Amino acid sequence: MVKKLPTKKPLRNRRQLRRPRRKRPQRRPTLRFSPTAWAKLLSLRDLGPTEVGGFGISAPVDLLFVQDIQLVQQHCTEVFVSFDDVAVADFFEDQIDLGRKPEEVGRIWIHTHPGCCPHPSPTDIETFDRVFGACDWAVMFIMARSGDIHAELSWRAGSALLPMNVEVDFTLPFVGSDHTAWEEEYRATVQAENWPRERRSQSGRRLISDLEHDLDSEFSDLFTEPHIVETIHDAF
Repeated sequence: MVKKLPTKKPLRNRRQLRRPRRKRPQRRPTLRFSPTAWAKLLSLRDLGPTEVGGFGISAPVDLLFVQDIQLVQQHCTEVFVSFDDVAVADFFEDQIDLGRKPEEVGRIWIHTHPGCCPHPSPTDIETFDRVFGACDWAVMFIMARSGDIHAELSWRAGSALLPMNVEVDFTLPFVGSDHTAWEEEYRATVQAENWPRERRSQSGRRLISDLEHDLDSEFSDLFTEPHIVETIHDAF
């Protein structure tokens, strides 16, 4: 009978004896909404059966804090939003007249999905990259009718696309809701269209603008400070 002798475990060096390091969870940036802006978004989402899109208006001292949401003239169906080019130009001109900078009004793209899925479509992704790809940073935020949300931050300096947390911040002063004014803004800017069934399988979301043209020369003289002059991709 052969007795099996216990074998010694090989000696470990100090590095092997250390506990394995736990990977630190990735810190997500947070997109915050004022209660008023959040209530407006919910109201706009539910006013019609189509998508609706707009720009988040950020606080000057905290660009990831959305104080308001502004709509522009747009054609909408169940599967796409198309902003009117002249309306977009007027929007930025009006915001500049109010003393706001492009990063306060043209970095956070917000739109809704009428279904239960908040994830961006391939055309959403292509549009976000095409329109905002030259910006130093930009945010795409989507809210589905189900209440599910999607938010991501494109950070050009680090070539990163980061998922975001989303919060409604009740710690700062905010104004009350104004559903009448919000509905008036919706009726004045959103033109809902029926999307033919035979075209739904080939649908693509055309967001921000139907036309491809450069408005940089039109707006460059409106920015007095040299470091504010940016391309239209930066403005949008």
